[in-house]
Amino acid sequence: MTLLLTAVGLFLSAFAAHVALWRIRIPRRQTLTLVLVFAAVPLLAWAVARVVGATVAPAALPAIGLFYAGAACCYLITYAGVEEASPSLLIIRALESAADKGCSRVELAAIITEARFVEPRVRALTEQGLTIITPEGSRLTARGIRVARLAGLLARCFRINEGG
Repeated sequence: MTLLLTAVGLFLSAFAAHVALWRIRIPRRQTLTLVLVFAAVPLLAWAVARVVGATVAPAALPAIGLFYAGAACCYLITYAGVEEASPSLLIIRALESAADKGCSRVELAAIITEARFVEPRVRALTEQGLTIITPEGSRLTARGIRVARLAGLLARCFRINEGG
């Protein structure tokens, strides 16, 4: 039980650090900063444990580490999905606000705009070094090509049809 509580405590500490930092100022490169926060918390906890003389059995470290890494990765994936506004979530919120009246396609189209969804994502891809802006438009970098190939491989593995 101590192992579980230690791993959960580490995760909750990283989550609390995330919330505190984002309340102060949302970083420009959110995903990278979040990875650094989740990597730093166990290291900081280890340093604090050393200073106060707390010990953890070496045999327990893999279990704590695996739980923490799994929870952290799940959280990072989830956060990446909600970091930007989701079209589905905005449609659901619009329909909820409209209550029984409902929303027309025109009203929903006014919510789902290029400026709100395409431009921020293209900007994020460029900031992450996956695309570059050329006079002809956006183009994948070598790193972007590798990521696109990996995404294509995963899509084929899960039989995801991008065409609908």
